[in-house]
Amino acid sequence: MVGKKRRRRNVKIIFPSTLTSFSMVFGFISIMLSANGDFVRASYMLMLSMVMDGLDGKVARMTNTASEFGIQYDSLSDLIAFGLAPAFMYARFVIHAQSIDRMYYLLPMMFMVCGAIRLARFNITASIYGKTHFTGLPIPAAAFTLIIWPPLLEWAPQSEWLVRWGVIEHLTLKNLFPYSIGLIVLLSWSMISTIKFDTPGGFWFHKFPKKWMNWTLIAAFLSLMIWFHFSFFCLAITTYYLVSMYGRAFYERVIKQQAPPFEEEDHAE
Repeated sequence: MVGKKRRRRNVKIIFPSTLTSFSMVFGFISIMLSANGDFVRASYMLMLSMVMDGLDGKVARMTNTASEFGIQYDSLSDLIAFGLAPAFMYARFVIHAQSIDRMYYLLPMMFMVCGAIRLARFNITASIYGKTHFTGLPIPAAAFTLIIWPPLLEWAPQSEWLVRWGVIEHLTLKNLFPYSIGLIVLLSWSMISTIKFDTPGGFWFHKFPKKWMNWTLIAAFLSLMIWFHFSFFCLAITTYYLVSMYGRAFYERVIKQQAPPFEEEDHAE
C-alpha cells in the first residue's frame, strides 16, 4: 500500500517539475532572441516564463508534491530565466546598442549576481507551504521590472496619447540610459535587502479589508490595457507595487522609529 502511494506521488511530481522546466526553456529562448536583437519577443518570452514559474508552486501544493528538490530545481530555473536572461537583455538592448564605456557591463553582471544571492538566501529560508511575504525583492519581480522596457519603447511612438503630450522625443535609449542605471542598481540592491515585499496574491487580493476595493483596484489597472497598451499596464502595476513596498519600508524604518513614544498622562492626584 505504501509502495503504491509512493509511486503515485512520484508520478505527480512530474507536473510541477515540467512547468519549472518550461520556465527555464523559455528563459533560454529569450536569451537567443535577445542575441538576435528581437528584444520585444524576448521580453514576452520571459513573461511567459514567469507564468510557468508562478504555476509550478501552486501545482506542487495542489498535488501535495512540494519538496526540497522542487525548491532547489525552481531556483536553478529562476537563475537562468530571471537572472541571466534579463541581464543579457539589458546588456544587449541598452549597453551594446550604444557606443559607451564597456565598464557599464558591470551593471547587468551585478544584477545577475544579486539575483543569485537572493535565490541562495531564499533556498535557506524557503518553506514548501508558501509564504505571506518575501525578504528582499523576489527575482521574478526584479526581472519583470527590467524587461518591460523593450515592448514599452516599441509601443510609445504609436501612442496617440504620448504623441499628444509631446514626450516621444524624450523616450530614447540615450535619454533613458541614466535612469536605467538607477533602476538596475535599485533592483539589485532590493533583491539582497531585508525589506519585506508582499506576495502577489496577498498584495493584489488582500491589500484592503474590503474585497470590492481589491477587485476595483485590479479592474482599474486592467483597464489600462484597453486605454493604452499591455506594456503600459505592466509599467503601471510594477510602479505601484514597488512604490507601495518602498513607501511602507520607509515609513516603518524611518518615520515610525523617529516618532516620539506615546506617553500616557499621569492622572494620579
